[in-house]
Amino acid sequence: MRPAILVIVVLVLSFLFTGFATRYARWRGLIDHPGERHSHSVATPRGGGIGLMLALVLATILFFPDVEGFWTDALLPGMAVLSLLGWWDDHRSLSARFRFLVQLAVSIALLAYVVASGWSGHMIALVAAGLTLLWMTNLYNFMDGSNGMVGAQGVFASAMLCWLFYSSGLVELAAASAMVGAACLGFLPWNLGRAKVFMGDVGSVALGFCFGSLLIYGVVNGSFDLPVALLIMVLFLIDASLTLLKRVIRGEQWYNPHRQHLYQQLIASGWTHGRVLFLYQAINLMLVVPGIIVAVRYPALAWVVTLALVLAFGTGWYLMTRRFGVLA
Repeated sequence: MRPAILVIVVLVLSFLFTGFATRYARWRGLIDHPGERHSHSVATPRGGGIGLMLALVLATILFFPDVEGFWTDALLPGMAVLSLLGWWDDHRSLSARFRFLVQLAVSIALLAYVVASGWSGHMIALVAAGLTLLWMTNLYNFMDGSNGMVGAQGVFASAMLCWLFYSSGLVELAAASAMVGAACLGFLPWNLGRAKVFMGDVGSVALGFCFGSLLIYGVVNGSFDLPVALLIMVLFLIDASLTLLKRVIRGEQWYNPHRQHLYQQLIASGWTHGRVLFLYQAINLMLVVPGIIVAVRYPALAWVVTLALVLAFGTGWYLMTRRFGVLA
């Protein structure tokens, strides 16, 4: 099947399956109710992310079975395991330790595949990749607290990865990245504005693992350099990482639910979900994309551009959190 048609198929399947997931969540009573640690004001079904995952799995099996082995043998199975874990957790609350152990096992399995594929990097680099993958898996979930936030970032990251893989000659991984973006796009109509359903761990954790894996694999096989990989997810990395650091410094239990991410503080101060989404994606389009283009075309400037943007965004995060206060 031609990639363009495959992308359309995934988009349609994701939209339809998310609708079925929304009805199922209402039937089973899988509802997130408003509370002091949530940014929504209306009881809303959760777990809609199973729709985009089903679309990816079904489309791969039926229409794209011969895709590059990294997708079928390591990445998609890992996503499926984490998605099932989130689905299970939605129905019967699981301990944080058990969820972490499963994430750790899936991450080790994926990195084992990368090493077996010929990566000869230093052990320190391998450990760093593992920690990065675990952090990406969780930070994407942490950012799933505003309507459209993780879905739109999924479309953006997928588009960047599709372009970068295609430019390096990895056409099949470019198509797989486009499929992920299409799945996120099919989910968005159910989550934008006044959300009909939330993605939930079943989708956000799996997507975090997906993007972390693609970024690591892209750096390892030379499709793009490390600073480019950092730029693709820089806004999520800044917001989630600095918020975590702030909570650790303050001696708080950082793993507990909270509303201290910048996007959550903006909503609590009166910003609409749509306005917050526009801010993040406008920064992506106006600053991050040009930064990626410069870093790709002029590799000697890659780290300079990346560090400059990290410093600028980090400063912006600090100033805005000071302005809007710190929430519990």
